[in-house]
Amino acid sequence: MGKLGKIIYYAVVVLLVLIFVVVLIGDSFAGSGFGLYFTIALGAIAVLGTLVSSVIHLVNNPKGAKSLIIGAGVLIAVCAIGYAVSPGEMGLDYEKYGVANAHQSKLVDMGIYLTGFLSIVSIVAILVSEGIGLFKN
Repeated sequence: MGKLGKIIYYAVVVLLVLIFVVVLIGDSFAGSGFGLYFTIALGAIAVLGTLVSSVIHLVNNPKGAKSLIIGAGVLIAVCAIGYAVSPGEMGLDYEKYGVANAHQSKLVDMGIYLTGFLSIVSIVAILVSEGIGLFKN
């Protein structure tokens, strides 16, 4: 990290500490709300940073768009298959959590299927990469 980067880093840290202290002085329960809102803000910044860096990478490397399009296509296909396969039945507790109709139930099921698919793919990718690394050395 360059000198300017370190200066910016320390300035942001000091600013955040000062904001945190000022918020805590005002109310005894303010720290919990501050932590939650700060986490949401950092998550939003991370998502925006990821999107911006992806667009910059695609502009600088248009050939890399092929893998992005393939990955997005696979995710869309898994979502479509998950939505088509889900029964859309309304369980006993669904209305308690705000699921009012069969379409919303199918979306919830699709999200569960997508999470399971991505979990399995990540575990297989870790095992394959470690296995390849084991045999290379």
